[in-house]
Amino acid sequence: METLGQRLSRLLAAKGVSQSELARNIGVSPQSVQLWVKGANMPKDDKLKACADYFGLTPAALKFGDDANVSPVNTVFPAVPLISWVQAGVWTEIVDNYMPGTGEELCPAYTSRPGGQAFALRVEGDSMVSHNHVSFPAGTILIVDPARAPAPGDYVIAKDVETQQATFKRLMQDGGRWFLKPLNTAYPIMAIDDPAIRVVGVVIEAQNVQKL
Repeated sequence: METLGQRLSRLLAAKGVSQSELARNIGVSPQSVQLWVKGANMPKDDKLKACADYFGLTPAALKFGDDANVSPVNTVFPAVPLISWVQAGVWTEIVDNYMPGTGEELCPAYTSRPGGQAFALRVEGDSMVSHNHVSFPAGTILIVDPARAPAPGDYVIAKDVETQQATFKRLMQDGGRWFLKPLNTAYPIMAIDDPAIRVVGVVIEAQNVQKL
């Protein structure tokens, strides 16, 4: 039987966010989320609701899961087109997301509510692989929403307007300057003060697809 802490841990991994990021989004301390995940404490009703809203669930579904025979608020999972990294570079100029040839296939979003311009990408390479809690190995499916306003700490898709190639990194700010930071320390941090580099979407869900 899955506990609330185990359920939270699974949802965090599926969404590709850390405990600290969840804490920041729902207005609690990282230590509080850590205690919930460990099962050492339970969130109060208002924080349970805020946490459930973040994952697109009812409070009962987050607290009891299948034991309560309840389902997420979105019982029909929205699907977005899976596109290439080159297509991602020009996606915001595409009016009809489902025009022929724009998506290899449709990917359902399980823990997020993507907007009408959202798309999916399959991670390539190892620049976003780390030994920390959050890691995005090659093959991970990203759900990206261009309508979301990016904030420091978000995982984003950015593009080079000259080559129209997209890249997946974490958006960071330091001293008024903005950077794209890889999780793999073998790769360099990229400054994006250059107007040729701009963020085109925020990653709102990550799905780790593992081969058995």
